[in-house]
Amino acid sequence: MIKAVRKHSFVLLFLMYSIIIFISRIWYIRECNTLAIRNDEYGYWTHAALFSGHDWSDVFAGHMNWYSYGYSLALTPLFWLTHNLRIMYKAAIVLNGCFAVLSFGLCQGCAKILSPKTDRRLLLTVSFMVCVYASYITQGPVAWSESFLYLMVWLLMYLYARFETHPSAHFGALLSLCVAGCYITHNRTIGIVAAYFLIVLFLRLTDAISWKILAAMLLPLVVILFLNVNIKTWLCIIEGFGLKPKNGLGAQKEHLLSLLTPDGWWNLIRSLGGQMWCLMTSTFGLLFWGLSCCASHVLRALRTRKAGPHMTFYLFTMTASAATFLVSAISLIDPASITNLDSDTDLSYFIYTRYDECIIGILLLLGFLYLAQHKMDLKLILLTAGCVILYAGMCVILSVNLQRITDTWHYRSFCAAGIGFYRLVSEEFSMGWCTLIGSTLFFILFIMLLLYKRQYRKRYAVTACLILTAVFIPTGLYSAWIGTITSQLGKVSCGNLGMYYQLKDVAGNRKIYCTLDDTDNFRIAYELQVNLIDNHVYSITLEDLPVKEEDYFICCSNGDLNNFHGNDYYLLAQSDAYAVLVKGDGLADEVSQASGQNLKHLPLSRNDS
Repeated sequence: MIKAVRKHSFVLLFLMYSIIIFISRIWYIRECNTLAIRNDEYGYWTHAALFSGHDWSDVFAGHMNWYSYGYSLALTPLFWLTHNLRIMYKAAIVLNGCFAVLSFGLCQGCAKILSPKTDRRLLLTVSFMVCVYASYITQGPVAWSESFLYLMVWLLMYLYARFETHPSAHFGALLSLCVAGCYITHNRTIGIVAAYFLIVLFLRLTDAISWKILAAMLLPLVVILFLNVNIKTWLCIIEGFGLKPKNGLGAQKEHLLSLLTPDGWWNLIRSLGGQMWCLMTSTFGLLFWGLSCCASHVLRALRTRKAGPHMTFYLFTMTASAATFLVSAISLIDPASITNLDSDTDLSYFIYTRYDECIIGILLLLGFLYLAQHKMDLKLILLTAGCVILYAGMCVILSVNLQRITDTWHYRSFCAAGIGFYRLVSEEFSMGWCTLIGSTLFFILFIMLLLYKRQYRKRYAVTACLILTAVFIPTGLYSAWIGTITSQLGKVSCGNLGMYYQLKDVAGNRKIYCTLDDTDNFRIAYELQVNLIDNHVYSITLEDLPVKEEDYFICCSNGDLNNFHGNDYYLLAQSDAYAVLVKGDGLADEVSQASGQNLKHLPLSRNDS
């Protein structure tokens, strides 16, 4: 038995790590019943609905901004299996778990290619640590593009590592398709796309690839990007979004123009400094060492005029990371939130790292391996000093920005989940606790990975991975709970879901009008449509309701119940803030018989309301 376990130890270890990664993503699956995160989820599910033959344009037209459709393609098959949103949402969470396990396999594949002489079980453990990074776990119980995007970027990195080892037109075409897949999954990967174009041109200029391989690496990408423009235009028109440039270059025009001014550059430094502080804190310095690893290989190649092993991989990683961080910082230069600081400014603008998380995994992997395999020498001492100085500078920049913000609760945890460990000691955001905990663990890792006896290197590295894992998993799960699950439970407790279910049981093919309340809250219309997948919901103002027609349903605010005048309005269901009405005596009788309840006639008495 012991011999069998030893013989298959790698496979057993891979299975154990995969199970833990999968469970960490679906940990809250019992609570995952409905969409919870702003408009992003609705955008992706709307595309999937259209791809499966459902037209939701009357609800989302004019109110929803553009969202890429790559992840929607993964959601579309769920519409073919069932139209029960609770089951569909849970299935999407299970898919997130599968995406995470596949990412783990690709991460381990990258580690093996980049460090072939390292014990493969150690590489497996390092890859496991990378794939339970706190922000990765936080995105698990959310049915939006994050987990799928992480998988696509890991696939890109793995394919590039394979391509670099065995350059061919076949691998070049696969790379091109993968880069296109990343972009149509989310426009924020524009930095990775730009880095890819630069690296391909560099390879051709240095005669590292032939013209045939160049064509294979660029033509599929260019064709897909061209088609993507037309698909985007078609979706915006057919779904009624309008050609709004949300998440595209057009939306950043004012931000880019602001860089022509001193204030604009100062805003860029503030935005970039805050994000880098957050990323270095949440990765306990591994971000810095990952970038240092890339820069070290590139500089060595420039100095010796000879490319070392995987030099272009490190160059691509460094360029893609820098471009992603820059695009993220530029997109978050919001004058209303960064320039005009006040007490209730959203902290997320300064520590918003969600746009950077797609590229962070490879830096975690490279940073850990760089530290674990490096010898203590003058170069490392100088790099460490540089890391401390850089981090101290970012701490100063961020602290100066945040000192005027008093409402430190105003922070979206799912957008900077990696630093969620501060909540162990503080209910409100605490830059001081974050810095102290992050710096302490950085020096613990630094000492463990460098000041060891040679024969115990593997044990120290495994221990360091386990320490990081012990921080990442609870941090990620807690951030998921406060950032996502509490929102979903709030929707359940307010009674909206029960109201939708009552309406769904009797709606049939009748029209359903959702009126807008005084605050133009379109979210109730979104929620209504995604829960009533087979029904056509219309978003309309109270004044525009067809009062002369009958036999339809109305979803309205409780505050509007006194605004319905006539003798043929009946109350079917009600939540804390909203109500569902039946318009028409005939339909009311039909619904009453089907549901087995006596509908209340409007106007309601004071006790009824």
